[in-house]
Amino acid sequence: MSDDLAVLQSDPPAGDRVAAGETVGFDVVRRALVEACPGIRVADIRRLDAGYTSRQWVADTDEGPLLVKTPIRDMDPEHPRRLIAATRRAAEGGVPVVRFRAFLSRSTALDAPLLVQEYQDGTPADEAWEAMDPTRRVRFATDLGQLVGRVHSCSGAWFGDVLGAERYPDVRTFLRALVDSQLAEAPEDLTSVGRDGLSAALHHAIDAARPDVRPSLVHGDLWRQNLVLRDGRIACLLDFEHGRYADRFLDFGKLDEHVFGDFPEGRAAFLDAYHQVCALPDDWEDRVRLGHAVHSLSMSVYFLRWTPKWAPQYVRELEEWLATGRDGAPLDAGAWSGRAGVGEPSPTPGSEVPVNADRTRDHDERRHLHRRTG
Repeated sequence: MSDDLAVLQSDPPAGDRVAAGETVGFDVVRRALVEACPGIRVADIRRLDAGYTSRQWVADTDEGPLLVKTPIRDMDPEHPRRLIAATRRAAEGGVPVVRFRAFLSRSTALDAPLLVQEYQDGTPADEAWEAMDPTRRVRFATDLGQLVGRVHSCSGAWFGDVLGAERYPDVRTFLRALVDSQLAEAPEDLTSVGRDGLSAALHHAIDAARPDVRPSLVHGDLWRQNLVLRDGRIACLLDFEHGRYADRFLDFGKLDEHVFGDFPEGRAAFLDAYHQVCALPDDWEDRVRLGHAVHSLSMSVYFLRWTPKWAPQYVRELEEWLATGRDGAPLDAGAWSGRAGVGEPSPTPGSEVPVNADRTRDHDERRHLHRRTG
């Protein structure tokens, strides 16, 4: 398959349209694929169960198996363009990723952006995980450390969007904009110190961060569902949908939750392998703690919008972070409420929903939301 990407920038003439809530027939997918890849011969098409953010199909073609992907929620064509750019930047750093075949800013058949890429055959790491013995899990953690180190070794000239549409000159400016955008979507009573108190705490931690941090490519969605295995080893890293130039330790929020939350003994092997590729600085633990807080904020806002029953665990994590200083030492319980000018603690959103303290069940329950999509 060629690495060249066919991109149609202009809008094609109107044709058969498919609304967001409708089922898409295979004949429509076939037309969309031929539109994106003129002359291609399609033998068969099957649908993938790929979650709620996109529709996906695998097409058997004369060029080999291809993944056909169109969004459901975010119809902005800049979104897949950023995914393509971040994936290709990772490839430049030696990261095994998918190659793209074609991209349409708007498919006539689907009336939505369309992305065509190679289909990565193999076993998603989350499906293989239960069958792995401790030795193979440690080897997986080691491989993952090397892989993430290669991703983070890909530097950028600015913080923000890989395409450069949003650029920030330094890490503090970037982090302030990031948390402010999340807080703007959060309810005022998100935490016991309110939204303003949480904002004050996050900005305090950001102001204490080193100003000379270099922008690194981050994946933004590092968990086992986005890793394809072949012969037990990592063969491909999928889905740079949230890729950007940022503080590299933002990636540790999802890693520590979804990979090492139920396998803490693998974290040392991961860190050793990571350090060999991308050295850990003296302040890495402080930056990881801040990365955890940003992750918990992001997930709280996301799940309050889409699946409220999963939000409380992330709100609790924010409360735990608020109760400690930047270095992990205990804080005065009223420190942030005083800064924000709030009074009595407010109820935690969704606290009436029972949440299992064992995250493993939640991880298994959420597994259907994200599949091997690239």
